[in-house]
Amino acid sequence: MRKPPKQPTRRWGPSLHPSRDETPKTLAGVVAQRLRRDIIRHHLEPGERLQFEKLSKRYEVGTSPLREALFQVAAQGLVVAEDHKGFVVAPIQFDEMLDVSNLRANLEAYAIRGAIRDGGEDWEVDLLAAFHRLKLAGIAVSADQDDEERRTEWEDRHREFHYALCKGCGSPWLLHFFDELYDHMERYRRYFWKYAERAVATDSEHEAIMKAALERNEERATSLLQAHFQKQARLTMNLRKKVERATAAAS
Repeated sequence: MRKPPKQPTRRWGPSLHPSRDETPKTLAGVVAQRLRRDIIRHHLEPGERLQFEKLSKRYEVGTSPLREALFQVAAQGLVVAEDHKGFVVAPIQFDEMLDVSNLRANLEAYAIRGAIRDGGEDWEVDLLAAFHRLKLAGIAVSADQDDEERRTEWEDRHREFHYALCKGCGSPWLLHFFDELYDHMERYRRYFWKYAERAVATDSEHEAIMKAALERNEERATSLLQAHFQKQARLTMNLRKKVERATAAAS
C-alpha cells in the first residue's frame, strides 16, 4: 500500500507565527502595525477620536488604506468603530483588563503543559536566553523607568520570555492568540505600571517558572505561572478607582 504524502509543516515566520516586527505586505498592513503600536504605547490615548485628516498626515497615507487599517485594528479590539461617528481608541476598562489577564493565564497554562511534554533542546536553549535578556532589560528599566526605549525593551523581552515558555507547544493558533492578548495587556501595563518597581520584582517569579519548566515539572510550572498572573491581578486591583475614573472620562 502506498504511503500517504507527508504533509508540509505549517510555519508562520521563524517561530510558528507572524512576528509583530515583520513588515506587512500591504500599505494598509503597515499602517495598521504603526497604529497598533501607537495605541499600545499611548501615543494615541484611550478614548481619543481618530480623525482621518490627522491620521493621514501622521502616517502619510490616503483614506482607503487608512480606513482598512482602522478596521484591522478594530477587529483586535484596540479601536472602536462608532456608527456614523468614525473611530475612537478603545477606552481603558477594568473588567476587560481582568478578563484578558485571566484568559492569558489559562492559555499559557495550557501551552506550557504542551511545551514541557513536546519541547526539545532548542526550546530549552531559547527559554534560558529569553530569561537572561529579560533580566538585563529589567535592570535597565529600573535605572530609568521614564525612558520609553527602556520600557519598550523590557516589554519586548517580557513578550519573548512568555512566548518562549509557550512556543514548544507547537500550536500556531494558540501562539496567534497569545500575541493578541499580550498586546492588550501591554497597553494596560503601560497605562498603570511603575516599571522600576514592578519589572524587577517579577524576576524571581519568572525564574522559578523557567526552572520548573526546564525540569519538566508540569504541575509546578503551571501552578507557578497561574500564581504569577494572580499576583499581578491582585496588585492591579488596587488601581480600580483610577481605572473607573478613566473609563468614565472616556465615555
